Amino acid sequence: MEAFRRLGEAVGDSMAQALTVVDGLAVIGGGISGSWPLFLPALVDEINGTYRAPNGNTFRRLTARAFNLEDPAQQKQFLKGETREVTIPGSKRKVKYDPLQRVGVGLSRLGTSEAVGIGAYAFALQQLDQASAASPATRRKRRA
Repeated sequence: MEAFRRLGEAVGDSMAQALTVVDGLAVIGGGISGSWPLFLPALVDEINGTYRAPNGNTFRRLTARAFNLEDPAQQKQFLKGETREVTIPGSKRKVKYDPLQRVGVGLSRLGTSEAVGIGAYAFALQQLDQASAASPATRRKRRA
């Protein structure tokens, strides 16, 4: 159990570093993901951890809060957010605003082969669309 907790901390540290650069979901896959109950809580805790500056001040690793999407309560909170209505200055118009910056950490539901296959298929369709749009016959049809 201790080894999995430490794994969660190590992966959480690396993932937190990556999430400072990327705005997106964090997805864990592969064989190790089957043991997620043993390491995912420590991983999310590490991402949500703090740093202590040399002057003693502490600050969050990320501005966004990480949520364990495998935990039903955290998933619900992640999806709900903190939405509220705010009035647009200088008007009476109201808009919904969610100030909760968040990142979800979850497990891949696809295997690597299936995920790569879906990605390759989507890429091929995109390339076909671009080739079709660039062909002389397509350009003539658009002008007509």
